[in-house]
Amino acid sequence: MKRKFLILLLAFCLLAAYGQDMQRFAERSCIGTARYVGMGGAMTAIGGDPSAAMDNPAGLGLYRRSEISVSVDGTWDYTQQHESKQGYQRSRFTLPQVSAIWSSGDPNKQKGLIYSNLMFTMNRIHNYNRDLQVSGRNTGMLPTICTKTNGLPEGNLVNLPWDDKEIGWLSILGYEGYLINPADNDMWEPALKFTDGELKINENGSSDQYTLSWAGNINNQWYIGASLNIPTINYTKYVSLVESDRKNSAELKSMFHISGVGVSASLGLLARPVEWLRIGASVQTPTELTLSQQTEGDMYSTVNGTTYEVLTPASGSISTTYVSPMRTSISIAGQWKNIGMLALQYDYAHAFKDKEANVSPMQDIHTLKAGLEVHMNNSLFLNAGYVYESSFSKEDPVVALNYNSIRTDTDYRFTQSSQYASLGIGYRSHFLVAQVAYQFGWQEINQYATEHQADAFKLNTNTHRIVCTLAWRI
Repeated sequence: MKRKFLILLLAFCLLAAYGQDMQRFAERSCIGTARYVGMGGAMTAIGGDPSAAMDNPAGLGLYRRSEISVSVDGTWDYTQQHESKQGYQRSRFTLPQVSAIWSSGDPNKQKGLIYSNLMFTMNRIHNYNRDLQVSGRNTGMLPTICTKTNGLPEGNLVNLPWDDKEIGWLSILGYEGYLINPADNDMWEPALKFTDGELKINENGSSDQYTLSWAGNINNQWYIGASLNIPTINYTKYVSLVESDRKNSAELKSMFHISGVGVSASLGLLARPVEWLRIGASVQTPTELTLSQQTEGDMYSTVNGTTYEVLTPASGSISTTYVSPMRTSISIAGQWKNIGMLALQYDYAHAFKDKEANVSPMQDIHTLKAGLEVHMNNSLFLNAGYVYESSFSKEDPVVALNYNSIRTDTDYRFTQSSQYASLGIGYRSHFLVAQVAYQFGWQEINQYATEHQADAFKLNTNTHRIVCTLAWRI
């Protein structure tokens, strides 16, 4: 009863770990074709691009010919702690977009349904690849383990109770590693007072979306579209948290992997009330994700000259269901023949929620986009773009693992904001479209090793991306 009371009391103060996981699922980078990247993704009112149809399927209705396109990109990330001169770089090459478009219609027709187009595309939504290493004082490993163990009698922790659903694996690791001691009334206290801490994180994976879209061109003024979306996620994180003093130390190693698939639908509208003006709007339903999680955790401790090694079972598995945000997008664009176009866009991601708890641990996400395209001649064009995405939370809430969780990755982070700036160049002929874009992104991040770390590690991540797209018109 005492342990249940403690859990209920702190539940009002702490944000459960699912909030941190959902932040990962809600994150979206400006990734896609070179034109989409070069325009900062501000294409809800422009269309005519495979990645633009991901935001507004009605933009597919602008196609008058069938097309096959593929994009490749190279990305270089650099993450650095503010107080340190040393940073950590990760580079990778990916295939962020592949699409096939089938267009049918009558170019001589002026009224009614002029074109009916279908598209299948794979588009990357977000990359999770990142390396970081930060160090400081009072990262809070042992107080966190004590918090998870408070209310448990010592007798409940003997004989490695990995299968007891009321006992979290952190409690077992701390107890078997001689890092926590029982106190009065089934409370626990740190056995040591570490002075220094170091956190290392290696993240890998991506979130992709497979989409089947249809769009129609009505009177060359109205474009309507709909999509069936199948998003997927594949994410793995390796964490090492080391705390020490002059004589003693503890290293908590964790692995967390999550994968899954979901389904959503999108509806879009694009209007051309006059020749030079385009207005676009779209909505994407919440995505229900069915996820599988695997976790491992090991503790290596040296206490008063004796070394202890505590290993969790091979892995623990959890199945969960999440509902990601509903998304809406509105945009306005001006297009001037033989000159170019200018587009402004606002995207809104409604606060997501845990399906079972029916709560929303984060705030809504606001994204502003601006894109410019200049036509140098009938074949050559230049573009530029800018993106600003707001924080998932106004302040840094405490993120805590559940008391009985088998997870041991105690770290969490909050991105203050994300911004991207881009430039691109493209060439189009009767049969071929070739484009290249460069994007620079920057993020300010508050990184925590545990829920008991008082002050966040201040990080900044800079990203350089080069995207190349080739499209064949049929």
